Amino acid sequence: MTAVAERTGRTAPRRLARRPRAAVRTAHVLLAAAWTGASLVMLVLPAAVLLQGADAGFAVAVMATVGNGVIPFLAVGTVLSGAVLGLGTAWGLFRHRWVVAKTALALAVIVSSVALSTGWIDAAGAGDRSVLPLLVAAAVLHQVMLLGATVLSVEKPGGRLRRRRLTGNQKVA
Repeated sequence: MTAVAERTGRTAPRRLARRPRAAVRTAHVLLAAAWTGASLVMLVLPAAVLLQGADAGFAVAVMATVGNGVIPFLAVGTVLSGAVLGLGTAWGLFRHRWVVAKTALALAVIVSSVALSTGWIDAAGAGDRSVLPLLVAAAVLHQVMLLGATVLSVEKPGGRLRRRRLTGNQKVA
């Protein structure tokens, strides 16, 4: 036990060893980059159909495959590998503002994809071209959020979150 652990009565959290940490970090970066790239595909396809005025059949089929098959795998993999890194490193899940913001952005992309984009892709597949601008707008928003999460990962702004310590006469609600 360390001196701090002896004083506070808490044990030090377990950390990932160097090689497993490097493997998880590499997987996390690759999954996040692939997610951003797949999201870019979801931007380019409906935009191309709108700009060219072409038949949306092929583009919608590819959007359905990417949006319903590839992106969920990449999104869940990115979030899970990020959680493993948060739990297995000193960064933690809720210790730094940038980690919390990055997690919130990733979850917002996932929720908006499931809630909005999936239905719009289905509508486009049924021949409703009016949803194509909505798909472009959603994809632009997703790109902004995913690239924002990337910037947060690189720059790490905001510092640590403050921990509120309870004194003896305060009660937990």
